[in-house]
Amino acid sequence: MLSANKEKLHSFFQGTNQYQIPFFQRSYVWKKDNWEELWDNILEEKQAHTAGQDSEHFIGTIIIKQKLSETLGINPFDLIDGQQRLTTICILLKAIQDSLQNDANKNFINSLLIFVDANGKQHIRLSHSKIDTKYFTEIILSIDANKSLTYDDYKEDVADKLNNIQKCYVYFKSKTKSLDQTELMAITNIVLQKLPVIHMALSKEDDVQQIFDTINSLGIKLTTGELLKNYLFASKKVEPFYNPYWETVFEDDEDDVKFWNENKTAGRIPRTVIELFLHSFLTIKTEKLSKLESLFKEYKAYLKDATDDDKIVFAKELKEYAEIYRNFPSDINLKEFAFTDFEKRFFYLIDKLDINTVMPLVLYIYKNITDTNERRNIIETLESYLVRRTACRLTTKNYNNLFVSIMGEMKKNKVTTQAAFKQILLGYKDDTNVMPTDTQLETAFSSSHIINKYAEGILFCITLYLNSHKYMDNNMLNNDNLSLEHIMPKKWRNHWNNPKVTDEATRDHKLLTLGNLTVVKGKLNSSMRDAAWVKKQKALQQFSTFKITTDFINTATWDEKSITNRATDLLTYAKGIWKP
Repeated sequence: MLSANKEKLHSFFQGTNQYQIPFFQRSYVWKKDNWEELWDNILEEKQAHTAGQDSEHFIGTIIIKQKLSETLGINPFDLIDGQQRLTTICILLKAIQDSLQNDANKNFINSLLIFVDANGKQHIRLSHSKIDTKYFTEIILSIDANKSLTYDDYKEDVADKLNNIQKCYVYFKSKTKSLDQTELMAITNIVLQKLPVIHMALSKEDDVQQIFDTINSLGIKLTTGELLKNYLFASKKVEPFYNPYWETVFEDDEDDVKFWNENKTAGRIPRTVIELFLHSFLTIKTEKLSKLESLFKEYKAYLKDATDDDKIVFAKELKEYAEIYRNFPSDINLKEFAFTDFEKRFFYLIDKLDINTVMPLVLYIYKNITDTNERRNIIETLESYLVRRTACRLTTKNYNNLFVSIMGEMKKNKVTTQAAFKQILLGYKDDTNVMPTDTQLETAFSSSHIINKYAEGILFCITLYLNSHKYMDNNMLNNDNLSLEHIMPKKWRNHWNNPKVTDEATRDHKLLTLGNLTVVKGKLNSSMRDAAWVKKQKALQQFSTFKITTDFINTATWDEKSITNRATDLLTYAKGIWKP
């Protein structure tokens, strides 16, 4: 390390210094809470300065490393740490500049944000990377490029559609636009002179990776994806493969960034999609269970002896798997589909039945089974296995190990057909992994109590099956705003006890089984939901369009026998869909 000193921010905005954000750094992620805290600190320092107090507010650390200059008149540095706060300060200064009326003051701030090289070419002081580049450049260069960019271009009523860089500008422009010129320049002075940082300058010999990891352990945690990206492409030989093997799939545009950074539930802790994918990929590579909470550590252990050439091959394979994962149906794509859309049906059920532990196996199947017909047959067999076990209420506690075991068997025996895959499943005999028989499924449909969410998923797929007749006008159904209803209500004693029921325990048990459950769009009015059968029947006839309901409710009574008969019919449909 060359030096570590306390510095005023003004020192970073002088001469021809340019701070370049390395490709491995995260995008700009600060949000309103961060901006508010910074703004409040600035106002406190301004108030203290006005009162004649000699105070400062330390805002963190900025770590830079000298780079070899490729352009005459530019003194470049890699910005190893501090990109979030330095980006925010630049945008704040730009908002102040756009709120000023005096040209001299405007030009002063412009000289901080933009400098001129030896050839007279302008350069932005802070050079962003990836998708943030476009937004940051547009804001900083708005005056010089004559784009007439104004605060009105970023109205807050469309804030949700904005990039974080734009949102930051909106926030600070809203704070500065009504201030007079004296106040604006006073705030500028506070920013430049009264918000010091610890400035650390690294030498060529300093291990950036080690420093990067240390920063991460002490500050805001970087994601596993960000850490792995930095680790994987750190060497000069591997770095050129960053764009084709990482950026093009994970950071190519805003949709990609949003997709991979969206939070999903994995156990009790929300995880980003990229973490879930990386967990699946490492599980495939190691055939061992990886821990999400220590995933990067496990990646480092796996790659510790890898050469640069090994890492290039690894990155290429990572990209290939990521492209497959990226194309799996999810979220809005699972809201409406037909029974024949087997992929959407399968991924809908994975989500509905809370069986995300199967994803490493699924990803392996999609990557390694190239025959599309065999792959479809294998996926449908796996779907049958999962649904049957869920319906029979068999344990999921061993699923992590089970799916890794199945994948290991597929690798070992080079399984590429449904017949060979089914042989693996049928070879398991314990309750923790057995494929339920038709007899077990019959017992489940007649007497099992399934979690409502699971029952809803199974019944919706049966609904799709009943809607798949070739003469139907539209085979697609929408599961958005779907709800599970008990045909005979749980509060049956209020309006369903005439004639008086003698075996109340049997009825209480029976009404919770699949034969008494159905799916409807929306929810029935609470008074209608618990009404007597003659009223409940009319409500279901009026509000339900699904055959899974309408085919069964035109009866004079609805009792235990009706539930049993419907369960028998539902079982027939289920056996037609989910074959052993």
